[in-house]
This record gives sequence, structure tokens and C-alpha cells, in this order.
Amino acid sequence: MRLDSLSRAIRLVRRTLFVIIILTMGATSSRAALGQSIVVRLVNGRNGKPIAKVRVYIGFDDLKGKPLDLKTDTNGEIRFDAHGARTFQVHAVGVVACGEQPIGAPYPNFSIDEILKGGMLTENDCGHLNEEPLRGKLQYFVRPATGWQLFKN
Repeated sequence: MRLDSLSRAIRLVRRTLFVIIILTMGATSSRAALGQSIVVRLVNGRNGKPIAKVRVYIGFDDLKGKPLDLKTDTNGEIRFDAHGARTFQVHAVGVVACGEQPIGAPYPNFSIDEILKGGMLTENDCGHLNEEPLRGKLQYFVRPATGWQLFKN
């Protein structure tokens, strides 16, 4: 009798472990299917400090659909899920990108796959910083906009 109850206990433990493993695998794969979190960090291109409290609009796949309206935290970061989009655009308010596009040129598209695989840095014509790309993060170099730049935009 004792051997029989021990055998049942071992089977119960095996089943429980199997269920836990299956649930863990399901949770991991469903997170990947829903999309991974992207981080955009606004960095002052002149001194390397993060820029906090900046309103940032994120548009997906050439602005199809409604853009996200976000604000950077104290680390200059915003986080969002791509929800199946392949590219996104950054539209920061009150700052100018250090690798600024010519007037009238479209905003650049950033590849979500590329950012998730190895990270990305934007061009920095404002200074000479030794930043390295970080996986899952876009480091977006900006500088404060002048009064004239705010007026013309």
C-alpha cells in the first residue's frame, strides 16, 4: 500500500510540473506574439543628458492609424508596444533632432525588428558622444528648439 501511494504522489508531482512548464511556455510565446516593448530615449545631443517631460507622438507604418501621445519620464524614456507594426516614426515637440531632416522631408521610419535585435542610435550632428546601441532601445539625439524653429513648425 505504501508503495502505491508513493507512486501516486510522484505521478501527481510530474503532472503538476508538466502543467507549470506548459503554462510558462504559453505565457512566453503569447507575449512575443502580442509584441515586445520598444523604448525611445530622448538624449541631449550636446551633453548626453536625458530630456524629461517632452511630448512625443509615435506614428506606426507611415502614420496609418492614430499616433500614440506620450511624455518622456525622468530618464528621457517612453515605452510602447508595437502591436504588429514593422516601423514607427518619432515626432518630438519642442526639440529638434540632431540629424535633422531637410524642411519638407518626411520623418524617418525606424525598423522595430532592428531595434529589438540590436538597438539603434540616430545621427548626432549636435556633439560628439560615445553612446552604444542597446537592444530594444532607440537613442534619439535632440537639442532644444530655438524660438524661430518653434514658430516655423
